[in-house]
Amino acid sequence: MNALMRNVSVVLVGIRNAGNIGSAARAMKNCGVDDLVLVDPPPLDVPEVRKLAWASFDIVQRARSHATIGEALGEYGFVVGATRRKGRGRRPVTDLRKALPRIAAATRRNRVAILFGREDKGLSNEELAFCQCAVSIRAARAMASLNVAQAVMVVLHELFSYGASEQAEQPPELVSQERLLHLYARIEATLAALGYGTEGDRQVLESVMRTLRRIFGRSGIADDEWRALHGICQQVEKHLGSEKER
Repeated sequence: MNALMRNVSVVLVGIRNAGNIGSAARAMKNCGVDDLVLVDPPPLDVPEVRKLAWASFDIVQRARSHATIGEALGEYGFVVGATRRKGRGRRPVTDLRKALPRIAAATRRNRVAILFGREDKGLSNEELAFCQCAVSIRAARAMASLNVAQAVMVVLHELFSYGASEQAEQPPELVSQERLLHLYARIEATLAALGYGTEGDRQVLESVMRTLRRIFGRSGIADDEWRALHGICQQVEKHLGSEKER
């Protein structure tokens, strides 16, 4: 197996055509990836899945299913979202080939999830918010949207080819999404204790947390950074506690 692909998982979100899951599984095996995660999948016990997942149905059989994307991504340190849509409120999107060095570097020491969305709408803003990196695939303007299984093939093959020809630098190991969510909850509680709340019709705390998620989400957080941020929260909590005792 290409060493670059060992830590890569494909996450299919809200796919409605079960055949696309079978085709995606075959694309995965072509590129040496065997870990498939499904979020809110359709029934898979249909002949089309086995037919399109030719010689790759074992990947479908081992696939893990989750009701929500948060549950699906808990164990991953780095998350990539494939999307062609840009716009207000969406994460900045990078051309796939330009993003390859960063993704490849992350796979050296982290479990990496690559997200692909629904056939009609792709990934939502909320789902992209989980990603440290959003990528787009070049295509003709007259038909810019790829079938989801085609997108899986293109992204994985580009990464597979990059790993076969390049040596990425060793990055730090990043904390999992589960640990990030725990940190976000503590920061939010600490800011609330400091008086962040509502100013007029502006939800200040919500806005600040959205900004922090965007900042931390760009590159992920290493273990020492995660501990340092928890330490800051702890010192603020101690200070607030001593103020109340006076």
